[in-house]
Amino acid sequence: MNQSQFTDPPRRQAVTETGCQPFPETALNCLITLATIRDDNGQVIDFRVLDATSNVESALFVKPNELIGKRLLELWPRSVEIGLFAMYTRVVETGESEQTLHRYIDVAVPETWLELSVVRQGPDRLVLLLINCTASKQAERQLAQQAELLQTVLDNAQAAISLHAAMRGKDGQIENFRTVLANQQCIAMWGELADAILTKTFFEVTTPAQQIDEFARYVRVVETGETDRSELIIGDQWWLRITAKAGDGVVIANVDVSESRRYQQQLEAANLELKRSNESLQSFAYIASHDLQEPLRKIQSFGDMLQNRYASMLGAEGGELITRMQASAERMSILIRDLLDYSQLSSQRHAFRLFSLGKLIDDIVEDLWHPIQETNARLDISELPDLMGDRHQVRQLFQNILSNALKFRRVDGAGNPVPPVVRLSSRLTVFDELPADLQADLPINRSYWAICVADNGIGFDQQYAEQIFQVFQRLHNRQQFSGTGIGLAIVKRVAEQHDGTIRVTSRLGEGAAFTVYLPA
Repeated sequence: MNQSQFTDPPRRQAVTETGCQPFPETALNCLITLATIRDDNGQVIDFRVLDATSNVESALFVKPNELIGKRLLELWPRSVEIGLFAMYTRVVETGESEQTLHRYIDVAVPETWLELSVVRQGPDRLVLLLINCTASKQAERQLAQQAELLQTVLDNAQAAISLHAAMRGKDGQIENFRTVLANQQCIAMWGELADAILTKTFFEVTTPAQQIDEFARYVRVVETGETDRSELIIGDQWWLRITAKAGDGVVIANVDVSESRRYQQQLEAANLELKRSNESLQSFAYIASHDLQEPLRKIQSFGDMLQNRYASMLGAEGGELITRMQASAERMSILIRDLLDYSQLSSQRHAFRLFSLGKLIDDIVEDLWHPIQETNARLDISELPDLMGDRHQVRQLFQNILSNALKFRRVDGAGNPVPPVVRLSSRLTVFDELPADLQADLPINRSYWAICVADNGIGFDQQYAEQIFQVFQRLHNRQQFSGTGIGLAIVKRVAEQHDGTIRVTSRLGEGAAFTVYLPA
């Protein structure tokens, strides 16, 4: 027999002394009968195994014939060290039975838990009753480990979590709640009230206002099973409280949202300040544009008068100077109007309505009839979708792109302008199919119309693809192509105003393709 170790100390339990009748072999318990061995002075020095039931092997992993006739200290020499020998001696001397629980550890056998009862049978005999309770102890340990793991998880959670069981009256109605469990964050949140909340009922620790509001809330959650969300303020902290049903009670999770609330307040204050600033800038831009237009109109009027009345006196050089002055004034007037259009985009977001992009493009083509005829341009327009948005702003967007396609013509080898060919098409695409750089700029879980305007014009180097959408950014001088450098900035602003975006691909001398992404 291998040595064994019993970790739990024995505990005494007084019972009446049994008779000397042997226990039946069919008993559910494993039984071992011991005879007392005394020295010449009558002192107990050992015990001998007289009998053992056949099922002893299920408890001690040894057959009965390996035990019978052998001495206790020979079989289990550590019995003295772990207190079992002393317990057996007490029982045989006093006749008072004792009981204990031991963990049997042996490298040759699996861990075993034994419930041991020792009863005196006659003057010098003992009966050991052993019950193998390993399964129940392992289940108990597993439950304890799970409870410890759960508590560890709860204590390391960011939320303050507590569990409260319903207390029902004789009629089955909920009359109160008591706290069953709380993690460390919850105890910290309760502060000085923690001990009271953990040991007393809901109505013993709450204020009258809480008793009216919170109690009804908890009862409603238990009876309906519907989760409740609310917010509360404790001191200078904001908490999001989530109350959910858990068995016959509620589990409450309090999430500290103080930082997000403070950030939200700061953001709202910043947005309000930004709104005021934008309104001031828009007002300034509007007033400035009108104030600037008035002297420009006077300059143009005086220039016309000079040309009409004093052209002969000014001579050719004077007439040229007036013409250049008039052209500059006209460019200045156009620039002011474009700046005004750009500055007012954010303030002109009217209620979005559904409109036909196809009909809108027809209107733009009609407006561009003269440059189309003048350049002998060809427009290939595929079927276009209906869009939800501000029709006026979307018109600005596509009119600027189409005007550029007609303006930036390339020339052939002989120096003759090549007639523009403009293709306008659309396709529906889901968010996951968009390029990665677009997904970062657009709201998720939406479908988008990708509307492409491609031309055969002069094109540009792809490295300038972002630069061309900035205000006053031009890739060509004014002598080559007219313009203020604001048109494509307006295009990008309109796309963003509609929760969309724009991308362009181009190669120098091979045209450009502008793709506008707008929500479907």
